[in-house]
Amino acid sequence: ESIYWVYGMVLADDVGFDADEMIARLAKSNVGSRPFFWGMHEQPVFRKMGLFADDHHPVTERIARRGFYVPSGLGITEEQQLSVIAAVKTALRS
Repeated sequence: ESIYWVYGMVLADDVGFDADEMIARLAKSNVGSRPFFWGMHEQPVFRKMGLFADDHHPVTERIARRGFYVPSGLGITEEQQLSVIAAVKTALRS
C-alpha cells in the first residue's frame, strides 16, 4: 500500500519560471518545498566517474527543472492543505 509522503507538481511549459523560482515564491508564504531529483545522467557523482558524458534525456531534464514537491503526508491537516493550495495559486499569479 502506498503512503504518499510527498506530492509532486510540474510547472507547465507556459509558466515563465522554473521550479527553483517556484520554491522561492512558496518560501515567502512559509511553505516548504523541494525540487525533484535530477536524472541519473546528471548526477555529479556519475559525471565525475565519466558516465553519461554525452547523454541527454529531454523529458527527464525538463521534469527535473520544472518539478517540485509540496508538503503532504498522513499528518497534514485540511487547514494546512488549503494553505499550501493558496500559496501555490498565489505563486503562479505573481
